[in-house]
Amino acid sequence: MREIKVPRPESISLNVGGKTITGIRHRVAGEDAPTKLFCLHGWLDNANSFLPMMSLLPEVDLVAIDMPGHGFSDHLDSTYTVPDSAYWAAATIKALGWEQCHIAGHSLGGIIAPLVAVGAPNLVKSLILIESSGALTSEADEFVDRLRASMSDQLNEKKYQSRVYDSKDDAVNARLRSAKMETTSAKLIIDRQLAECDGGWQWRFDPKLRISTAHRLTEEHVQQINKHIDCPVLTVIAKDGFLTSRELTTNRLKLIKNHKSITLAGHHHLHMDTPEPVARAINHFLGTRPELGG
Repeated sequence: MREIKVPRPESISLNVGGKTITGIRHRVAGEDAPTKLFCLHGWLDNANSFLPMMSLLPEVDLVAIDMPGHGFSDHLDSTYTVPDSAYWAAATIKALGWEQCHIAGHSLGGIIAPLVAVGAPNLVKSLILIESSGALTSEADEFVDRLRASMSDQLNEKKYQSRVYDSKDDAVNARLRSAKMETTSAKLIIDRQLAECDGGWQWRFDPKLRISTAHRLTEEHVQQINKHIDCPVLTVIAKDGFLTSRELTTNRLKLIKNHKSITLAGHHHLHMDTPEPVARAINHFLGTRPELGG
């Protein structure tokens, strides 16, 4: 009987610029699938964000990383900016030994991915943006207020220290209060985002991730980024997510030259809550596994 090789998730750890970047790789071990997909999660999420879709993308060599400061990856010595995050993403792709790949990004990951495509276009074959059309922006006249808020946060060392939860369930409930998502999805995120400590559990992510951003991109910056994306782009929008309520979404997406958009039922974490239609759209876009009949 012929052996059927099944893709399986495996833990990975890479040295990138002197920092350890961790993640999950889903592939048939030892085989070189031609379709390579690099996945970037949202703010305060981690690589587990893409676990629900992995088995639904069986023809893809998929790597989902914990971005710096998240999950099991190292914390940065500096604060976290969108352009710097794009560098870490590009450097991680090179550390994998990949010459080129597709990038899927959810939320913050979908903000970072276009900067990789514009800053290092030779690395990127296409983009899949899940619930993202570009960064949160501010204008120059807001800079002083944002600078003061950021400086205050950084000088107050105790402001963002993680609280201690008595149990994992308490942390899951805290996550559910801050985001509309299924309990099973919240548990997946929490499993990779908590560390055991004296008295219970606390967040593993870098507290600096919660510091107010002093210098955001302007709307003109986002528009210029979208105008300069040369690769094909698929945008996945949740019917009850963030993008449908943002006035800028339509105009931003119109600026992308080679762009397709699909709206699916669900909330902001639809790729976790209802992964099947999202994976179906991705397979169709990448030309990998077709829809199953029956």
